[in-house]
Amino acid sequence: SCVEYNYSAILADEKIMRTSPDTAGSESFYFGYIVHNFHMLVYGAIMGGMESIAMEKAQELNEYLHEDLFVENPDLAAYLESYTALDIHIMVRFGRWKEILLVTFPQYPLLMLFRSASLHYARGLALANSGEIEMAITEANLLDDLRLNPSAEMRILHNNKVSDLLAVDAPMLRGEIAYFSGKFSLAFPLLRKAVDLQDGLNYDEPWGKMQPIRHPLGGLLWEQGHYEEAEQVFRVDLKFHPGNPWGLVGLISCLKGRLNVGQGGCCSKKKVCSQDKKMLVGDERGDVLLEVQKLSDLLAVQRKSKWCDYDISAPCACCKKTLPEKLGMDP
Repeated sequence: SCVEYNYSAILADEKIMRTSPDTAGSESFYFGYIVHNFHMLVYGAIMGGMESIAMEKAQELNEYLHEDLFVENPDLAAYLESYTALDIHIMVRFGRWKEILLVTFPQYPLLMLFRSASLHYARGLALANSGEIEMAITEANLLDDLRLNPSAEMRILHNNKVSDLLAVDAPMLRGEIAYFSGKFSLAFPLLRKAVDLQDGLNYDEPWGKMQPIRHPLGGLLWEQGHYEEAEQVFRVDLKFHPGNPWGLVGLISCLKGRLNVGQGGCCSKKKVCSQDKKMLVGDERGDVLLEVQKLSDLLAVQRKSKWCDYDISAPCACCKKTLPEKLGMDP
């Protein structure tokens, strides 16, 4: 519904922009409402696993919010430039690491501060996920340089300051770098810090961050076999974002992980279940099996949307494991 209604709103916006460019053009007050419709559609599409429609509308918005607009009208940058990074966040959400590294930086990084910082963030994630740790650290440092620039305090994305949004990205990126460096004891506290910072953002519609940090936190906890903590992460996420497929896949994965304990999968290989993983038996196992079925049915319904085009097999593109299809088989 979020995508569909905002799609219709954008069609109406395009008509008024053609008929009344002075009152609805990119330099007008009303254009702030127009970019909100694009933002809301892209957010809903990202959350729903709808990559193509998300990128189509993000690129369409960037045709209006091009760098030359801000060069000619620098005052607009304070409240409109932050909408120019939607395409970058789409690529992050869907794990388009190679494509991210091909994106060119703006000619004027401080003028296009949010897009430039978001690209450093995205490049850091792409490099970390590709095993290029030192290069990822360089991008994290460049992100810090921009987010700590005083002008970031003067920029907004609707109800939140750009400096606060980028403050969430900093530990998120450092956490992923630590994770892919094998430093798990450092990675998870950083990701938890990013979650806390995200939770502390001002209320907004859509939410201030395009991707809930609980998805990578829960996904990487699950990947390392911390099923019970990851399960709680996804349960909280699904309270904030009911029915979202990333959270559903994450929760299903955790529950299947718990069901697999003692079933000849992880136990026989890692021999850790007797130490920190509880085997599910009897009524408790039956309840979990029932919940997995209900969640799977809910996920199947969501994936029937006409715009769903991305196979969500893990709660985050940073996860190298994917959702196990069968119980008793550790992926």
